[in-house]
Amino acid sequence: MTELVLRARRTTALFERDAVLLDRRGNRLRIPLAAIETVRTGGGSRRRVIEIVLTSAGATPVVHTLSPPSATAATAFADAVNAALPVRDAVEPRTDGATLVTTVPVPPRTERKDRWTTSRDRKVQWAFGALFALGTALAAATGEWVLVLFWVTSYTPFLVGCALTHIVYRVTVDWWLLRRRGITVLAVYKDSDYVGDMLVKRYSFTDAAGEERTFSGGGRLVATDPERIEVTYDPCAPKRRATRDGPVVRTLSVLAYVLLGLPVTAMTAAYPPVSLIVLLSAL
Repeated sequence: MTELVLRARRTTALFERDAVLLDRRGNRLRIPLAAIETVRTGGGSRRRVIEIVLTSAGATPVVHTLSPPSATAATAFADAVNAALPVRDAVEPRTDGATLVTTVPVPPRTERKDRWTTSRDRKVQWAFGALFALGTALAAATGEWVLVLFWVTSYTPFLVGCALTHIVYRVTVDWWLLRRRGITVLAVYKDSDYVGDMLVKRYSFTDAAGEERTFSGGGRLVATDPERIEVTYDPCAPKRRATRDGPVVRTLSVLAYVLLGLPVTAMTAAYPPVSLIVLLSAL
């Protein structure tokens, strides 16, 4: 049977052959068809409300509600699930469907390779494009082509500064969150692999949930045979992780952050308002 996907507000429903999966806030509920009494639809013509009613042994049944934007998709989803439900007699005793619902791991999301950018990336690109167009228009309105040349030639270094500012921001956020709620573990050397022409070591560790994770990179060795390094990760976002480096690497990182990262961030933030003020004063 073909799988059906229904995207609703803050919830995604997936109908498989023998169950309905609800993805909500990072959790996936697996509702087997045997636990579903019926699927009801309601609401107006433009927005439907779907209610997945579970079977009940006599108490008030548990109901999972979705609000999909498409009435057609809502109706098709409800009809498909109802058609696949097991045939029951009206007086047949029911089990408590809520006891059959389980929480299963959410599979990792794969990025679509046919899309160049995400929605957020496109918004950022439009914002930078609008700023460039505004500055160019103001510079041209002054009649001073020196200002036009200044704006056009200085905008590329500004974009480079924005990229460096983003790096500084991510480093700061990662440092702050890992300092507040990070968990430090010993990661054991696993193997090595080439990334381009560079040989990168991979270390494995087990997080608090019992899942094995991999860290690619290096750090200060705390033991050998096999090699072990300290890795700090965020239990709320396990992909946010860092290793403990030696004193020389830490010193160079702090100097780069203070002497390069922060000044570039300050100049990048000051560039748009200062430049626009100069252009407006020249009008």
